[in-house]
Amino acid sequence: MSALIMPHIPIIPTARIRFPQRTTLIALLAIGWLTLASAGQAASTEADHSPSLKAALLPAPKNGGFAMDGYMLWCSSIVRIGDTYHMFASRWPAQYAMAGWTKYSECVRATATNLCGPYTFQEVVLQKRPDHWDKSRVHNVKLVRAGGKYVIFYINSANETGYAEADSVLGPWTRSDKPLIRASNPAPLVRDDGSLYVFCRLKDAAQVNRGVAFTAPSYAGPYTSVAAGANLLPDGGELEDPTIWWANDHYNILLNDWKGHATGVPKGGAQYYSKDGVAYQLVSKEPVFTKTVPYDDGTSETFSRRERPFVYVNEKGEVLALFTACLPQSGPSRIVAQPVNHYYPANP
Repeated sequence: MSALIMPHIPIIPTARIRFPQRTTLIALLAIGWLTLASAGQAASTEADHSPSLKAALLPAPKNGGFAMDGYMLWCSSIVRIGDTYHMFASRWPAQYAMAGWTKYSECVRATATNLCGPYTFQEVVLQKRPDHWDKSRVHNVKLVRAGGKYVIFYINSANETGYAEADSVLGPWTRSDKPLIRASNPAPLVRDDGSLYVFCRLKDAAQVNRGVAFTAPSYAGPYTSVAAGANLLPDGGELEDPTIWWANDHYNILLNDWKGHATGVPKGGAQYYSKDGVAYQLVSKEPVFTKTVPYDDGTSETFSRRERPFVYVNEKGEVLALFTACLPQSGPSRIVAQPVNHYYPANP
């Protein structure tokens, strides 16, 4: 819902009011309503301050996003440089189906001149390395700019998150010597002072997928767990695949609701916020997204899996697009790009 801009109406002492004739009064009322309507139309071009991102979602371009014949695509993140959007994503050969990510996942880069694509493959960026900490896979890739560098956070096996850094999105990339974060699904946020806040998933001994966070003075670490590794999601919430952004003076997170604790829809999109990065609150029990994606041609598609949300945010903190990894009923997975009408979270 767009904010309604109210015009200034002077307050006139009631003792001085002289009611005009009926026709004149009706005309004045009509002018007033037209003024309000005009103000509402003007506001509609501004940021959407709805409580949840769901209200600002628009139909996805039918031929947008990123797809590759013969490959499964997952885990996207996007950065704009000049007039070009660079997507970093995970991929592996489709012949190995979903389970192929455990052995064959690698990081690739694709580009587009439109935020929602279609994106075109450019290069393989990172692959697993024998005899190193990332010897099994390169997965869960998330790109950020930090300290004049481009930094890709990624995982090897569960609870092994490290990074690769470069001066350019074209590389060359230098990798960390070891994992720095003992958690998976990293969602890094670079703060104004260069320090980092990273929201992650950590499965504990009771098989609960806790929402945990880490902080560090820079992307190079060292990383310290927030609240001693306690689950930061309220009411025993569980998660997978968080994405994070800062807007309206608070942390904002969108994630897959692991067992439907928050929304009642397993792996539906659940949105949370926090003023301090410790105490989180659920924005709405209604899922931000489900497995069904509406398209701009009036059709829709229900996927067997829809995961790995990523929000693209402009310099004002407005969300302009939602990217998700989608596995159709048949065929390899692809990245679907759904435009967002300048969503800016309401002040909690």
